[in-house]
Amino acid sequence: TETADWTFSQQIPPPPDYSQGHYLCTVAAGGHAKLVKPQRMGLRRGDKIVVNRQLCVANAFEELIQDKLPRFHKCVRSFYDKHGYPISQHISTKLRADVVYILMKPLEFIFIAVLYMFDADPESRIAMQYTGKKSTDLTNFMKG
Repeated sequence: TETADWTFSQQIPPPPDYSQGHYLCTVAAGGHAKLVKPQRMGLRRGDKIVVNRQLCVANAFEELIQDKLPRFHKCVRSFYDKHGYPISQHISTKLRADVVYILMKPLEFIFIAVLYMFDADPESRIAMQYTGKKSTDLTNFMKG
């Protein structure tokens, strides 16, 4: 009962540390700033996180497939949630985060290509990530 993570725990767990989370681009953004190029702070579930271009692109891609192919998104998300967390547990240093950032670069390029092929305004979708707003809010604002 003196723990915070088990069924009968009586202690309150600390807030989540998303640099140690299970989203690979999120932990990769915790690498050396000269390489991963953090752009700003963002919001995820009310918590502040470091945001870089790669993280925004990956999240914009996920949002696009969620909008256009919800069944496919569900399969991808399920696979990623199952396998991403164990991998991320090994990303405990800036050097390891740098390696993940570099390994994720080819996927980032694929995500950008897909966004530019299938989204009317991909840069707006990318820019809106982790701002606490949806990209559809910006689209509706620009139409109105």
